[in-house]
Amino acid sequence: MISPRLILLLGFWLPSVCVAWMTSSPVSSGSGSGERTMTTSLSAKPYASISTTSGGDDNKNSSPKPYASIGTSSESTGSTTTMNNNNFDENFISSSTSASVTPMVRPKLLVFDLDNTLWTPELYQIRQRQLPQVNEEIWLFEDARAILRHLLHEKDSIWEDTELAIASRTHKGDWANKLLKQFNIDGTTLEDMIPHKEIYKGSKKEHFANLRESTGIPYHEMVFFDDDATMNLGEVSQLGVLCCHCPRGLTTDLFAASMMKYQSLKQEDEKWMGYVLNGQNLGLPEDKTGVDAGRQTTGRIKYFNSAKKFGFVVEDGGKGKDDYFFHESKVANGLQVESGMRVAFETALDGQGRPSAAILEILDNKSSSKNSGRVSKANTGGNNVEMPCFSMSQPFVSLLLNGIKTVETRNNPMFSDLEPGTKVLLHCGFKDWRDQEAPRQELRKAGFTDEEIEKYSTLPKGVSKGSIVGILTVGETWKSTAYERDDEDLQRKVVATADDMGVYCTEISNPQWLKRSVKARGSPGIYSATVPKSSLSS
Repeated sequence: MISPRLILLLGFWLPSVCVAWMTSSPVSSGSGSGERTMTTSLSAKPYASISTTSGGDDNKNSSPKPYASIGTSSESTGSTTTMNNNNFDENFISSSTSASVTPMVRPKLLVFDLDNTLWTPELYQIRQRQLPQVNEEIWLFEDARAILRHLLHEKDSIWEDTELAIASRTHKGDWANKLLKQFNIDGTTLEDMIPHKEIYKGSKKEHFANLRESTGIPYHEMVFFDDDATMNLGEVSQLGVLCCHCPRGLTTDLFAASMMKYQSLKQEDEKWMGYVLNGQNLGLPEDKTGVDAGRQTTGRIKYFNSAKKFGFVVEDGGKGKDDYFFHESKVANGLQVESGMRVAFETALDGQGRPSAAILEILDNKSSSKNSGRVSKANTGGNNVEMPCFSMSQPFVSLLLNGIKTVETRNNPMFSDLEPGTKVLLHCGFKDWRDQEAPRQELRKAGFTDEEIEKYSTLPKGVSKGSIVGILTVGETWKSTAYERDDEDLQRKVVATADDMGVYCTEISNPQWLKRSVKARGSPGIYSATVPKSSLSS
């Protein structure tokens, strides 16, 4: 049974009055007729913005507008409708032969990103060596599965003129292709369902150039869904492809609203389609993007960088799914926050559709810096010195202290609480890195001989594991992009492939071995450790 409210939402085949509503017939808001007025603002960056009212004089500029976005403002006496995610395929309108309807204009090519768009987690976040198990270690988003099911079931009817494609620049292309053969929709694998695939590292402009060549479909008849608005959607939209930002995975609401916007632009005879759609400019309620915005709740500050004035808070009782970003400007007046504090906060969305928070109140003052003894500088009283410390495994301890490895990477901003220039102790754990050959291969690529590799990867005589063995200086910490991790120069500094790197990079300088190692237990993260002053170099 087709849901009437879905007919209104999607408008695939609409009564003439609904067609007028969707195509934004020119009705003055002051006419008193009660009819709907829709004004579409097409803002181009860094060029001038153009405001157009649909159906009026043709004052649209069809020249390319790089990084453009669409904003829609609507007023109507009708009620707002939303899509039922659980019955998406049943409710998606199929066809009609009524004389009073107009056919939906559909794109010729639907293109989907993979990581954090169709499935989760992102492949780079899976740190194991073997292929993740489908539906146990990696999953399709529920809404994405529903949309794919609909496209499969209706491929010979309402989507008969639309082809499907994938554009992914994951570093783990082999995994991605194998997973496409394992994920299936009602017995049909994604490998068979989606014929066009561009899965390899590099710019997505190259992906789309290849798609245009292989399909013969021009850019202005494509729609692309991706979670990366800045890089992927930014550069693809420059080609003239209509793009949709899915910051928390592809949702039925974003998909349906994007199809409506595509139709609207086509019916307006829009010559340039290179815009980036998102939940805000599509007029979706904030909670439809995956975050219940405006809700007051409690949680603990996972991380706060006082120097850079931002942090993340995790909600109590959650599974760590949402890290809510907050800036110091969103902390209530008079409050001084630190990592580990339990706080009351209000949920929101930032301008890029990401979960964010406003800190309202400190509920307890048990910060992690007090619990863990974390320090930001050395305490030099008496014959001992207390300093920040972190633990690593071999061979990376030796590579750091021998000056071969000059950038350390993690999947969390572990070093961000430390001011650049802070001296930090280095602890060598008992357990070696799981793949001893991987860093050796990187060193060979950098031109080191096997003899040099053995020398720089081995602990000096008299230095043992399970000890604090060195001291170094930490520099700036930054969150790297996939492009940066692809860079061979950064890979040489980290002594790791892009797949084995963490996201957060920290510069390391002035490494020195201690005069004598100090037996000590290691701890996760940055912790406080004490060593004799006599063990330190002058």
